[in-house]
Amino acid sequence: MSKVNQLGNYKGIEVKVTSRQVLDEDVEKEIQHLLSQKSQLVEKEGTVENGDVTTIDFKGLKDGVAFDGGTAEGYQLEIGSGSFIPGFEEQMIGMKKGETRDLNLTFPENYGVADLAGADVIFQVTVHHIASKVQAQLDEEFVKSFQMPDVETVEDFKKKVRESLENQNEQALRAEKENKVLGVLIENSDVEVDEADIQKALDQHVQYVSNELAGQGMALEQYLQMMGMDMDALHAQLMPAAKQQAIFEAIIDEIIRVENLMTSDEDVDRQVDLMSQQYQMDKKDILEKIDLEGLRRDLNRIQASQLILNSAKFIME
Repeated sequence: MSKVNQLGNYKGIEVKVTSRQVLDEDVEKEIQHLLSQKSQLVEKEGTVENGDVTTIDFKGLKDGVAFDGGTAEGYQLEIGSGSFIPGFEEQMIGMKKGETRDLNLTFPENYGVADLAGADVIFQVTVHHIASKVQAQLDEEFVKSFQMPDVETVEDFKKKVRESLENQNEQALRAEKENKVLGVLIENSDVEVDEADIQKALDQHVQYVSNELAGQGMALEQYLQMMGMDMDALHAQLMPAAKQQAIFEAIIDEIIRVENLMTSDEDVDRQVDLMSQQYQMDKKDILEKIDLEGLRRDLNRIQASQLILNSAKFIME
């Protein structure tokens, strides 16, 4: 178990945070992004150009042998997106539909797969389809396609976009406040962090990544293959955040002990009711799936975090 040797001052922490405003150009940029998302693909003749969306087959060969993760069929690739290793998309420019071309490439030295890092390879690429992006127009038809309540006109839409950006700024400011205050607290505390606690935090981070990918219809293994990583590389990437989480949780638990914070049975029951409504499940089913003491611990930690943040002093820059 992790041990807090010295608990830093957690009341009245003073930090500087950035004031954020939504400008007209921010609204315009977001609208252009939304228009781009609603663009249509129109099949074209001729050759591949920057910005085109291609459908391709490819096979990667190192020393004449196909390597793992380097082969796909019917893959949709936007030229200029930077999705593939340097040179891949650039060397496709000028290809015609039905053409097969060998791309002579070199993997980056820092590539996540050791056998391929810095390696010279050949990608055999066949183009099946070439399409141009036709961007949507900012009109009432486009606005109504979002089916947002009380949004009928372009002006209504612009106001809604501004409101959305302002909400994002508020969330970003809240996150900045939390990160800076808790960062000061961690810096001013001395914690002997247990390896088991770090591993637990690391497992949670991996599970979070896996859940996020699942929401996008992608398995973790597919993501790692696409990014040229293995599980060890992912662990190395997530380890700093996992260590900080383990340290923070030890500090928060110490504050809970010092302040004698305890979530009541009524508050735990109220949280279960909220979860039942959120997930549209019977309360009985929720209780079968969760660890009540784990939920109480999480609620205690929220109490302690709020105590820290509510007493903090924020200087807007």
